[in-house]
Amino acid sequence: MKNKKFTLRFFVLLLTLSVSELYAQQPVSTLPNNIVYVDAVGDFPREQLGVITLNPFKVYIISGMVDIGQNYIILNGAGLRGLDPTKDRILSATKGAVLRSQDTDVYLEKICVVPLGPTTTAYDFEDNTGTKTLNLLAGNSVIEAPRVSSGGVGRISGFNSCYVTSNFWRCRDGLKLYGSTGKFCGAFNYITGISAGAGFEFMPGFEASDIDLSNNYFVFSGNVGIAFSPKAKTDQGRMTGNLFRGPATLLSGFNSFTPGWEMRQNGAGIPDTKPYGYVFMNENQVPTKLITPQLFTKIAGSTTTIKADGFTAESNKFTYTGKRPLSARIYVNAGGKIPEANSDYSIAIYKNGLIQVAPNSSINVSAKNEGYQLILETEVDIVQGDFLEVFIKNNVNSTPITVKDLQFRVSE
Repeated sequence: MKNKKFTLRFFVLLLTLSVSELYAQQPVSTLPNNIVYVDAVGDFPREQLGVITLNPFKVYIISGMVDIGQNYIILNGAGLRGLDPTKDRILSATKGAVLRSQDTDVYLEKICVVPLGPTTTAYDFEDNTGTKTLNLLAGNSVIEAPRVSSGGVGRISGFNSCYVTSNFWRCRDGLKLYGSTGKFCGAFNYITGISAGAGFEFMPGFEASDIDLSNNYFVFSGNVGIAFSPKAKTDQGRMTGNLFRGPATLLSGFNSFTPGWEMRQNGAGIPDTKPYGYVFMNENQVPTKLITPQLFTKIAGSTTTIKADGFTAESNKFTYTGKRPLSARIYVNAGGKIPEANSDYSIAIYKNGLIQVAPNSSINVSAKNEGYQLILETEVDIVQGDFLEVFIKNNVNSTPITVKDLQFRVSE
């Protein structure tokens, strides 16, 4: 019996020693070695001539308010984030941007930047390689200190793609976009306090394959919500669900019918993109000279334009300027008096100078000077650059006819 108790105690002792050795081999800290916690400027790499350059292999986590004085930070490809966007802040009175990068990826999350000088902005991010990605993700903010007017949010230039989502800006000026990018996305941002410039400003020379502005909220008095320079370009732009409270000018330099842009549900003041054109003429005296019977000729006369949204309008001609294919609904009402007895007329829609395989409208009138009216409703598929016109023909002879009154509408 005593031998059994001794054996059991010896086994427990061995097991205890084995477990102790196992724990002794574990590292003191299990935190990943690429994370740096920052609650004071000294936790950053040492500044050199006012510049703090981050380690590209590190993620810096800001805790509380970190005042970096007159210095600025070069991100250098490092990650920078906070834990609480209402408390984790970087303050600086540097000249220029507080956070900067050149030809590296940018990743910020839950970081508040407080620019403390009149020439201080939050950001200056640039990529000239066209291969990097910029992410200003949820919880980032730019907020001015009380009674301090700063340079604003700052600038972004280039990048393969830019995502600015769920940010909060309360400062004098908004974000300025430069350079060439594949895609710019600005969504769910709250922009207020703008007293100079615009919330988003696409500068001369800016080019993007795609722009997506969705569900942003612009709340400030005066100034401009979104500005798009005449010298800026995009292949496709979309605005959906943006709301404006107070800006004197909602959109500058573009609108719902600017070629390449599609706009939906952006609140009062910004109509949905819906191509619509309407021209007419009354008491026209210009005769349409027919060449031969059975041959259509464009109706002659000078039309007045009522609407040309998504089109350019000339006399009896609409040219589509939109970038998405459109199934155009067409309405024509042409009328006048018959120049001679026993006349037979037809009207048709021509696209790019060619008659369309679509319904025509015809009328046969027996008495001279009798009034006539030709009504045609049809649909034609069009793409950017296609043009539509109304043609008429005499099915009996080539006597000229004057179309005195014409209504010509094209819509989506």
